[in-house]
Amino acid sequence: MTAQVQPNKKFKMPFNYVQVLIATFGAVITSIFVYFVSEAAGASMYFNGGLFTHLTFGEIVGYIVLPFAILGFLTFLIGRSRPGFCKIAQWIGVAVAVLSIANAILYAADLPSGIGLAVIHLVVGASWYLAVNNSNKKYNEEAAASRNALVST
Repeated sequence: MTAQVQPNKKFKMPFNYVQVLIATFGAVITSIFVYFVSEAAGASMYFNGGLFTHLTFGEIVGYIVLPFAILGFLTFLIGRSRPGFCKIAQWIGVAVAVLSIANAILYAADLPSGIGLAVIHLVVGASWYLAVNNSNKKYNEEAAASRNALVST
């Protein structure tokens, strides 16, 4: 019995979800490094408003891991049916990270805390951009072309 191959079937794999987990790990490690460097430079990590009054190690991990895991998985699922959504999600995530820098600087009790949190936002934005990159596009097109070539022979 031979397997039937459907012609012109596209492979729906916008990116590998593991790359989201790897980018999450990289963002957490880099952000923790920035956090400790900021504290060593004299940042109090106290803020006069927003979600917290004192930024701690655990909050950094939580505020990075949960959004990356949940929103990365949703982007993966939506990207399977609409691959163009990955590019939109990339830029929305970067925009949110960059625009929220203003909040970090405005509510910081001291300048080093604001700068440290601003750098953490930039790290998270860059990591998000790399995490949901439609990196399998070339592979999917090549796999679809080879499948179509097998069907036509």
